[in-house]
Amino acid sequence: MRRIHFKAGRPIGRWLAAIGLPFALATPVWAATPYYEGKTIETIIPFPVAGGSDIWIRTIAPYLDKRIPGVPKFNFRNIAGGRGIPGMMEFAVKAKPDGLMLLVSSATNYFPVLLGDKAAKYDFRQWKPLLVNPVGGVMYASPAAGIKRVEDIAKAKNLIYGGISAIGLDLIPLISFELLEMDARGVLGFRGRGEARIAFERGETNIDYQTTPAYNATVVPLIQEGKAIPLMSFGQLDDSGNIVRDPAVPDLPTVPEVYEKIKGKKPSGRFWETYKVFMPSAFAVQKILWVKAEAPAEVLGVFYAAADQLGKDKDFLTKTDKVLGGYPLLRGDRPSIKLSKSMPTPNASSGSGWARSIA
Repeated sequence: MRRIHFKAGRPIGRWLAAIGLPFALATPVWAATPYYEGKTIETIIPFPVAGGSDIWIRTIAPYLDKRIPGVPKFNFRNIAGGRGIPGMMEFAVKAKPDGLMLLVSSATNYFPVLLGDKAAKYDFRQWKPLLVNPVGGVMYASPAAGIKRVEDIAKAKNLIYGGISAIGLDLIPLISFELLEMDARGVLGFRGRGEARIAFERGETNIDYQTTPAYNATVVPLIQEGKAIPLMSFGQLDDSGNIVRDPAVPDLPTVPEVYEKIKGKKPSGRFWETYKVFMPSAFAVQKILWVKAEAPAEVLGVFYAAADQLGKDKDFLTKTDKVLGGYPLLRGDRPSIKLSKSMPTPNASSGSGWARSIA
């Protein structure tokens, strides 16, 4: 898989800084005895064993502990169910600011806060990101729907999308349909994106999306056979927090680019505001390893340094390529891991209100 590179000069953008997280650059403070020497790091995973986030942290942890001075031991605790909320609350309530309990999060954990779920009482402003892994998403359609190029979506009729749930990543294509004023409807209840792709191949649906790793592996062959038409990516964030083309699929326009191409003007309105809130949490910063905000500077420093080292480790890059989706493992002070100011207070956003109405 082709490695995807991000510029390294400054934070990726304002987005993660918007949750109000004060991500000051941390300078490692080296003591005579390494901070983590003889210690165990408990890592909370609010998902089942063998899920995507579980595989992610269990894959990179053996490389991390070898690069963290003191060589700490990683223990993993899966707290599945409840849309990840119980696991998130376990960390929020019990973690101390000593760096000995960490948390893995994914887009599933951000959406309950954005959607105003009262059970999601955790506050991202009280935590700091140590490591971040982005991923991308690509939409494509069936030529049987009368689509030969992306502009054709403006006149295409009866587009059918197969999804899993309106409170997960499917929310991004559903928002995109509304923003672009497409004649598309979602059929939810599929058990996974793979099952939804199979439905597309059978002709049961005619528009779909896959994450970039799955797109490159399973959809590109369909495109080469003339069975699918690539449309657009959901995009990534640049250093200023703007939505830009995904480096994994640089030839594909982003959703806002398509809007401008079809409408002749830049996107605006509640669906655009909703898209700007939800897309980054779904893809641009999809997986994050967190620590309590008051953790010692040396805790932040050793993880940031480990990320820098792993970014140059050919063995790590080769063996984790599929798990990381071809994207780099970013240090938490690099992207503006500022999960948007509207994340803790979604009621302030009319767009989020629309999203809650369909969830």
